[in-house]
Amino acid sequence: MKIAVCDDEEFYVNNILERINQFGIEDIVPNKFDGYTDAQELLDNYALIRYDLIFLDIELKDYNGMDIAKEIKRINSECLIVFVSAYKDYIPESYWIGASQFFIKPIDDKIFNQQLVKLVNHYKKLNRSITFNTTLGSKLIKTRNIIYLETCYSTYKLYTTNGTYYGNSKAVMSTKKKLLEYNFFQLNRSIIINFKYVDTFKSDSLRMINDDELTITKRKRKEFKEKYFDYIDKEM
Repeated sequence: MKIAVCDDEEFYVNNILERINQFGIEDIVPNKFDGYTDAQELLDNYALIRYDLIFLDIELKDYNGMDIAKEIKRINSECLIVFVSAYKDYIPESYWIGASQFFIKPIDDKIFNQQLVKLVNHYKKLNRSITFNTTLGSKLIKTRNIIYLETCYSTYKLYTTNGTYYGNSKAVMSTKKKLLEYNFFQLNRSIIINFKYVDTFKSDSLRMINDDELTITKRKRKEFKEKYFDYIDKEM
């Protein structure tokens, strides 16, 4: 997990990095923790390093942290941003930008550790991967990139945001069970969808983000609505 801390006061940069090291993220490798007192340097390096989590001051020397966050989110909308500031007035705007958390200086130890647990868990959720045996060989695919899985007799099709993969349906029997442990739903005997990529739905069908129309079996309709709305509530 790659983490950056940016504050024009070196004390806060070192303080947060020390807290992160004391917290320990040994089960997520490789790890990289960097500190910056220059926001432009952070932006320049972000294009190469792509940090997963950034702790960012707002009133920086020569820069506004809100503008830096907007640029980072433009490059990678899934980067986790945590604002660290002494000014509470920025809280509403920070969430409009898409910040994951807002810490008030000085940072309370207990609150920091509690929220870091949530941030790490969210990172793990975003980066869950499953190996699929495809016609091109074994492929490690992040669950967040899977639109839906369709099995048909002896073959399967895996529709993802990066393209479509094919393979032997027997090779995904156990994989189907893994998907259902996450935000996936079995519409019928052949199709498992990712709730994230449902565009619209009717009583008996739905449209995925790739414009595919899928049928919801009659016995699954009530369960689909309940679980889909539960998913929406959790994501919101």
